[in-house]
Amino acid sequence: MQPLVFLNDDFIPAVDARISAFDAGFLFGAGVFETLLATGGRPWYFHRHLERLRASCGALGIEFSASDSALRGIVGELLSRNGLDDIETRVKILVTPGDTSVHISHRGSTVLVSAIPYIRPSLHIPWKLSMPGIVHASSIATHKTTSYLAYRMALHAAHSRGFDDVILFDRHGHVAETSVASLLVFREGQLLLPASPDALRGITRGVIAELVRENGMEVAEVPMSPHELTEGGAVCVCNALLGPYPVARINETEIPTLDALFLSSLRESWEAASGA
Repeated sequence: MQPLVFLNDDFIPAVDARISAFDAGFLFGAGVFETLLATGGRPWYFHRHLERLRASCGALGIEFSASDSALRGIVGELLSRNGLDDIETRVKILVTPGDTSVHISHRGSTVLVSAIPYIRPSLHIPWKLSMPGIVHASSIATHKTTSYLAYRMALHAAHSRGFDDVILFDRHGHVAETSVASLLVFREGQLLLPASPDALRGITRGVIAELVRENGMEVAEVPMSPHELTEGGAVCVCNALLGPYPVARINETEIPTLDALFLSSLRESWEAASGA
């Protein structure tokens, strides 16, 4: 059976989903999206994701008026119709400005919601990150947009060299993020977050910061040079699907992984707070 997606006002088989050849997302990569995890038919950190989605739509001039309750109902029904209620699922909500051949006074946004099974990678295989010195800086870098080709090219290059992801730099030469995740550095009893004008404000990064701060750990957001990532602290990546995830190598430098018990406790807290 073909999985269903929700496109604009209807649930339809993914194979039958159609957008206009003049859709701004298709023509210009003009769109924003959120990817989130769902378990037991429940999307994680739903309100936080929608808050960021709306903020990006507002900043980029994309109309998006669906309420939280309406979208939650759509996601819930999509999971149910696709038989994903009891399976860990990757949910994506994507919004574009719509068909540019229609006058702006009558144009409606394109809204697509999809859901597919997700298998989390094993925590027993920490990631290896490449750090080739790629600068990724633009006026939309702080938004999760569909203008994603530069990230995909960097990730493909990393994969071709045997790495799991690539660390990107900002306009000042500081560490920003990876192509698919935020970075966390645990050093001397502190959580250090790379501060950058060219990085997405990661929702999971923010949640992790809140959780460790509640447990008495100091959290600091600081500009971070490349060599500071390999100065002895434990490094993790995190995003909405992975949660906090260990890193064991950056380029050819082996780095200590986060204490297994602390990582397990952190992940349990992240999962427990997922209704927030």
